[in-house]
Amino acid sequence: MSLENPPPLDKLLTSTPFQRCRHQAAHTANDPAALSSLLEKVAAHEFGIGQLPDARGGIDIDIACAVVEAHIAELTTGDTTDLVTDARCRLVIAALHYLVDMDDVIPDNLPVGHFDDVAVLRWATRVARGELPAE
Repeated sequence: MSLENPPPLDKLLTSTPFQRCRHQAAHTANDPAALSSLLEKVAAHEFGIGQLPDARGGIDIDIACAVVEAHIAELTTGDTTDLVTDARCRLVIAALHYLVDMDDVIPDNLPVGHFDDVAVLRWATRVARGELPAE
């Protein structure tokens, strides 16, 4: 995988690894303990370049984690969300699962292993902010 030719976003979103992460998100979205565990994995995850929060994608991780933390708070207080918000949250959760997935499109141990993760995270945070429709 070269720096000049990262995979297009549509290829990432339709890839088997991302579809697997969407499935995981559907199963963990209403489990506060599983979501907390996911956030811990995100905080500890390393790439070929080191910790991603120290790189350009850090702000997207912060946004995605904040969405999940707010969702955990809703789950533990009994608040409910509307279907669109819930769908957006599941996509953010799927993106975080993708971030820590060791078997994604570009292996994270490569120096460019964060490119696909950052692209998926940026897309998910745009969905969460309402800039894109939840699918």
